[in-house]
Amino acid sequence: MSLAEIAPTAHYTAYVWHRLGFPHAEHFATPTGRRLFWSFRFAGEWLAVAHPTVPSMLQYLELRHRSIELALEEARPDRVVELGAGLSRRGLTWAADRGVDYVEVDLPHMVSAKRELIRARVPQAVRERAGSRLRHEAVDVLGPDFERWLVDTLEGAERPVVIAEGVLGYFELGDRERVAAAVARALAGRGAFVCDLRSREGGQAVAAAAKLLRAGIWLVTRGRGAREDFPSTQAVERYFEQAGFGRAEPVPVERAAPHLLRLRSPARVWRATR
Repeated sequence: MSLAEIAPTAHYTAYVWHRLGFPHAEHFATPTGRRLFWSFRFAGEWLAVAHPTVPSMLQYLELRHRSIELALEEARPDRVVELGAGLSRRGLTWAADRGVDYVEVDLPHMVSAKRELIRARVPQAVRERAGSRLRHEAVDVLGPDFERWLVDTLEGAERPVVIAEGVLGYFELGDRERVAAAVARALAGRGAFVCDLRSREGGQAVAAAAKLLRAGIWLVTRGRGAREDFPSTQAVERYFEQAGFGRAEPVPVERAAPHLLRLRSPARVWRATR
């Protein structure tokens, strides 16, 4: 498995987690991630963040990652399934350091790459602590078998959490709805669905942040780009309601990352429950 086959966004975000000092992130940082990170910086990101409330790409990703971490902490999960896990350090951290069953989901080539990186880079003592609690599964979340697989995977869990970090924004709105509905049915009233979603409201600062975010995604994904944003917070709430969730709320920034509270991001991390 060549590192060249790993998605550019996986390289980029893994390097960001390393730059931010998150536990075990050093095992997944790659030279490609470093090049992408500094390429975006030198390409003019500093111009976009001249306004004090517009986040840099690093700040945007830090806010997202810390918000999901807070949601996990508060959920006290006994099993986590992360969709599109990429090169995230979270699964290794929660399995090895927190003793939580953690299933990372991605496409086959990414699962293969992640397993090889763990074998090659993660110290044996850490791998042994994680043990069988950390699993990597090749599953197409848009495929017809996803919901059945998720139901089986969550069986027996009392406080399961399903995470989608930086994933749903690449899907068309209809596909996002199908994924959320499948997750709601699989959770069956337990636990939570935690994900980040973008909306277009919020004024000039948020519009500038959204423009920066889209430029960064376009660069890092080599032109693939993100899909349509939700028009408003109310539209996001309706999205969760139509999927079958009884309650959905943004994770409070003031508790997740108080040092980033002044920033205006086009995306929020949401926690949806039945």
